[in-house]
Amino acid sequence: MSDRHLPPGLTGDLDVLAFAEAELAAGRPAALITIVSLDGPFSRPLGAQLAVAGDKRFAGSISGGCLEQALTEEAQIAMKEGTNRTLRYGTGSPYLDVRLPCGGGIDLYVDVNVDRAALQSAIALGRARRSFSLVFDPASARSSLRVEDEQVDAQPGAFVRRFNPKLRIVLAGRGWEIVAMSQLAQTADCELVVASQESATLEFCRPYADQLIQLTVPRAVPDLPLDADTAVACLFHEHEWEAQLLLNALRSPAFYVGALGSRQTQRRRVEVLEALGATPEELARLKAPIGLFPSQDPRSLAMSALAEIVKIRTASRGGAQ
Repeated sequence: MSDRHLPPGLTGDLDVLAFAEAELAAGRPAALITIVSLDGPFSRPLGAQLAVAGDKRFAGSISGGCLEQALTEEAQIAMKEGTNRTLRYGTGSPYLDVRLPCGGGIDLYVDVNVDRAALQSAIALGRARRSFSLVFDPASARSSLRVEDEQVDAQPGAFVRRFNPKLRIVLAGRGWEIVAMSQLAQTADCELVVASQESATLEFCRPYADQLIQLTVPRAVPDLPLDADTAVACLFHEHEWEAQLLLNALRSPAFYVGALGSRQTQRRRVEVLEALGATPEELARLKAPIGLFPSQDPRSLAMSALAEIVKIRTASRGGAQ
């Protein structure tokens, strides 16, 4: 949902850029801080970002909380001076009063001359669910930021931050499993689409979903938003509703397709899908029973299914979300 209110440290990647753009749009200064180098273990990945406003408000997360205060203060100094800078914390750092519990060292680039047009371009690409890269060039006299609508290699002295579309989850079915998984998906800041034949299920999911779709008859499957960053979870108890929807999902770019039910249900499901023309390669994509671990209550099933989705997506992205 577009009106979700999350703590500043739990905002999504695109929301960090939007926070900085909004400050610049209002004529206020903003700093964009990016992890550009890691030595040893750390709680956040390379490329994690923090946007800081001139009044010390911020969005994003650079650490588990051990660096944010220090960084907001450094950002105030950088914004007043109008100069970009690189900061080092941990091993080899001059800041002896700031310790990293994880050990190792971290380099951060503070950009206080961010080009608002570049931010707008990046946000537009992200909202259109297109991957893009931000290139930070510390040697640049003005803004260090460049947007590329493609995968790029870093030039000497530059740093490239790759952005992928937000995880989208399409839930189809009815009942408390759908509601529990909708709640959990919202907490994980996923884009959520709920399709159900039951009006009550749609109403229960309304506070959490970005899109609600009313299913009318089993074979009349509407067009669903299925791209390479979409997971589909079929949670029907009346399995006549799922066959055509599953077949369409298996033939789509969706990276994950899972379905509720026992192993016996799965055997019958495969027979139905084969009768509809599903190939062995398509059927091999189907995760059923859904989830990483067995579960018989809605909340546990939701955790199991979402964990499986995130695990598969992380592996497909080479460790990046």
